[in-house]
Amino acid sequence: MKEIIARYDGIYGDDKALVSHDYLCSQIISPRNRTADWGLKPHLHGNLFQMFFLEAGRASFHAAAEPVDLTTPCLVLIPANTVHGFTFSPQVKGRTLTLSEALMDTILQATPAVLVELNSVYILSDFEDIPFSDLLTLEQQIHTEINSDLPGKQLALNAYFKLLFVKIFRLLQLTRKKEEDSPNRAMHYFREFQKCIARSAPFEKKISEFAQELKITPVHLNRICQTVKGKSALEIVQAHTVRKAHNLLVYTSLSVSEIAYELQFADPGYFARFFRKQTGLSPIAYRAKAYRGEGQPRALRAMNN
Repeated sequence: MKEIIARYDGIYGDDKALVSHDYLCSQIISPRNRTADWGLKPHLHGNLFQMFFLEAGRASFHAAAEPVDLTTPCLVLIPANTVHGFTFSPQVKGRTLTLSEALMDTILQATPAVLVELNSVYILSDFEDIPFSDLLTLEQQIHTEINSDLPGKQLALNAYFKLLFVKIFRLLQLTRKKEEDSPNRAMHYFREFQKCIARSAPFEKKISEFAQELKITPVHLNRICQTVKGKSALEIVQAHTVRKAHNLLVYTSLSVSEIAYELQFADPGYFARFFRKQTGLSPIAYRAKAYRGEGQPRALRAMNN
């Protein structure tokens, strides 16, 4: 059965929200009186940045072909136009904070480095240096301010948000430094390589250009990818492109030609040949197989390992 990915200009499930410069929403996730897991189906927000503050319970995050199990407490950062979903256990407790990209740009206009840093998906669970409770307290203060009608409300919200974003920025920097200083530097470089791929159009850069961006040699980059994933750097880039194509084929009604241009391929024929070579199926056949509920082809499952 065809599954079209939902796109919201407001929070999940809100079909009536309109794009707004000052859109802002804070919600509480409370434990539920039920036995089965629940969740948010894969969807995206075209102009909204989201933060999930998960305090307790079991959860998994879906942002690619395979879900990621989360360890609570954790903070999940999701930039705009990112396909994502969640599965929660009934015991999950936490909060969500959603704001428009335009409002975020206004708040962080004096600190573009922070804005750039937050333009990727992050899952943060190491709070040794900056306690999770500090971040949660700021979210609670923002929640209270949103629902108040006090003088200087916007000034207070801007101040709380700036402090929250600075703390998150510092947490990201500290996490990165720990990875750099740890014996497992290969994993650090691999994660940075993944971020570089996510920021680039398919095949926009050569492997040597990725290596230069990471300040290592192409040979070193290939050795890192082999160590972490058992694949070459080029195979990692190809797998990322196939995962993006998978999401567009399965969760949208875009034509194959539209998907090719969305992924910035030179022409649909090149995209179709690339996709068949990687998965063993044409894009049309792959979509038909997914709609019949036959699951991912073996080639794609292998790419995700």
